[in-house]
Amino acid sequence: MLKRRGALALAALALSQEVAAAEVVLSPAQIALFETPHLDNLEPPIRLDYVFRREETDRPAIEDSIRLEVRASAEAGRHDVAVEFLTGPRAIRYPPATGFRGNPLLLFALDREARELSAATGGSTVWFRNRIRRAVAEAAELRAGIVAVGGQSFPATEIRFKPFVGEPRARRYQAMQFELLLCDTTPGRIHSIRTKVSESEGGGKVTESIVFAGTASLPAAGQ
Repeated sequence: MLKRRGALALAALALSQEVAAAEVVLSPAQIALFETPHLDNLEPPIRLDYVFRREETDRPAIEDSIRLEVRASAEAGRHDVAVEFLTGPRAIRYPPATGFRGNPLLLFALDREARELSAATGGSTVWFRNRIRRAVAEAAELRAGIVAVGGQSFPATEIRFKPFVGEPRARRYQAMQFELLLCDTTPGRIHSIRTKVSESEGGGKVTESIVFAGTASLPAAGQ
């Protein structure tokens, strides 16, 4: 069932982006996140590794891993991506993302976030997903950023948005902030995805992050 739900969620997210692109003028944030060929700085087959970390007031930190196996698609310039999104009891079984130009890590991460918020508030996963998408289109702020790797600094683009401001159904997550860092020198271009929830009567401060950790080579198909 989890696999089927993951497939439906991924399809819905991808379709919503295609419809949005066809019907409206895209915002700079939408272009940076959904219309940029993030994977064109890779030489597949290759694995992208990310570290997931959750920090919450008065609770032990949680650390896990995310892996994307990227292979060339039949169509030039596109890629097929198999994902291992977290492990053990936290794992979400998403289907392969086929024929992608952008990095599907973003879709997987935002889908998980909508699921987690739905579970925490009793609200609709679809509502949270739509609010996130709307915030990217209408309320995201872009600014110049920096990625520091191995003692060197590289230019990056930071994207910030708060999807649930003034929405009572989001409960304690109304001020939740999303922060995404994109860097052309990072393989797959998504350097980090971070969410922040301030301490309130509903609970302690929570920060979750997905940060690029490195790459690994993969055997060619048939080997």
